[in-house]
Amino acid sequence: MRIFAALVLLLLTWFSGAEAQARVQPLETCIARIGPADDIRQTLENPAVFACNARQNVLGGGDFLTYLRFPAVSAVPDDPLVLRMTNVWQDHSRVHFLYADGSRETLAFTSADVARFTVIGAIWEFPVPYRSAALSGVAIENHGAINLRGVVIAPRIMPLSQAVGIKTMLVAVYSGFAGLALALIVYNIALWVAQRHRFQLHYCMMVSALVAYTFSSSGMIMLAFSGIDNNDRVKLNGLLLALCALAALNFIRSFFGPGVATSRVQAWARVSTVITLGAAVVFAIIAPIHARSLDRIYSVAMTAMLLTFLPILWNAWRQRSRYVWLFILAWAAPLVTSGLRVAHGFDLVGYSLWLDNGNIIALAVESLISSIMVTGRLRSLSQERDYAVAQEKTARRLANTDPLTGLLNRRAFLDLAIGRRARHCLLLIDIDHFKGVNDQLGHDAGDEVLIEVAAAIQHCRPARSLAVRLGGEEFALLMPVALREPVAERVLQSVRDYPMPQGIRVTVSIGQAEGSLASEEDWKRLYRQADAALYRAKSEGRDRVCASTDFRVVA
Repeated sequence: MRIFAALVLLLLTWFSGAEAQARVQPLETCIARIGPADDIRQTLENPAVFACNARQNVLGGGDFLTYLRFPAVSAVPDDPLVLRMTNVWQDHSRVHFLYADGSRETLAFTSADVARFTVIGAIWEFPVPYRSAALSGVAIENHGAINLRGVVIAPRIMPLSQAVGIKTMLVAVYSGFAGLALALIVYNIALWVAQRHRFQLHYCMMVSALVAYTFSSSGMIMLAFSGIDNNDRVKLNGLLLALCALAALNFIRSFFGPGVATSRVQAWARVSTVITLGAAVVFAIIAPIHARSLDRIYSVAMTAMLLTFLPILWNAWRQRSRYVWLFILAWAAPLVTSGLRVAHGFDLVGYSLWLDNGNIIALAVESLISSIMVTGRLRSLSQERDYAVAQEKTARRLANTDPLTGLLNRRAFLDLAIGRRARHCLLLIDIDHFKGVNDQLGHDAGDEVLIEVAAAIQHCRPARSLAVRLGGEEFALLMPVALREPVAERVLQSVRDYPMPQGIRVTVSIGQAEGSLASEEDWKRLYRQADAALYRAKSEGRDRVCASTDFRVVA
């Protein structure tokens, strides 16, 4: 985690340093409203019509001429100049490059074909035609501008080599985020297929929404599909950002489980979600009509959605969730960035290259830490599941076993035995003179004898057999005839040799019978045969085995 934090800090330092180095010199941005019949050259010669370094969006939408003033700057053929600025909503524009010798070069574009000047980071980059004369100014005509945040935002004139350095850095950042997001989606889908936790799907939906929004907001969608209109991309940004907020909200609620979102919080979330999505949809349909009002409604509703996170985290903390602080650590960066972008929407924070593209780093931080959080949550759920399975096994074992001896009880034994079609051998085992043990030594000693006899049977029984306490001092062993082992004799000897309480000698009598267990009637017949053999063993002196086939003493 410390290494990752150091890498992020290094990246931010690089980002800020690259931006600072790219500023050849400060630009004075002056703007004036123009009409269809206005002559650009005459307008430029009338400084009184321009407002310099003022808030551009107070002028509202329309047609504007923006004049970039700066000390004349010369270019070299091997490293020409470029003009970079953040793209905005406009219908069509022309960029006039003014040179010290009085000449002028013009580039024209529309929102439909501006993809040829768009680079990663949603930046417009215009090549400055090379002239031997120095570049003394730039005039930019914007027609049909909405002017929500400005008409010309963050203009920079820099050598091409510096622009390439910034683009290379942004490509690395966005590529890293794309790879990380893809890995997280594949990882969590694979886990969902195996474990079926709903929050994993919500997490994949959230990351997918973030990827889609990043693909659009960074301008990469225009690089991939050059026919896309830039104004349509701006509309799509609003929709995708609202979907990101909705997906994040759903993930948080499903991650912390039921109870973290009260009925009031859920109602608040539904209302703010509907307003946010509604404003984005209406903006996409009717913009630029009422664009400013819709943008303000969108910003208010998005703020309301962000505030929904607070009561959810508060309730999770009250429920003593172990992941609250890790969640806060993961989401601090994107929430702060989102808050600053909302503040920018209210004109409370100015534009910066970091604010426009820093969300990608914030989202990368969130994705990495959230993956750790999701892994911890899955581990916790796995432990809970394993505990529940162990408890279920314990309950099943207790329900199926005799509580005193640990052997199967009669019900569980019959459930397992009846239905076997192969021939089986049944041994009915009865403790000799058990009543006398209880009378002479007491019932506690009698229970100890039952426990030790059960242990003796367990000690010598075959692996594929069933051992059961049928009741009182009567036990049974059931095994396939195919085993062909002298199990009855081994049981007799095992009980004789087994240490008993207070050193008493304990023996058993065994009745043996063979037959099928395909039905309950088969079981009753087999039991009667073994019971008759057991009675014969008792009557002939005990401590022996008697088989139902011939009633001969076999031990």
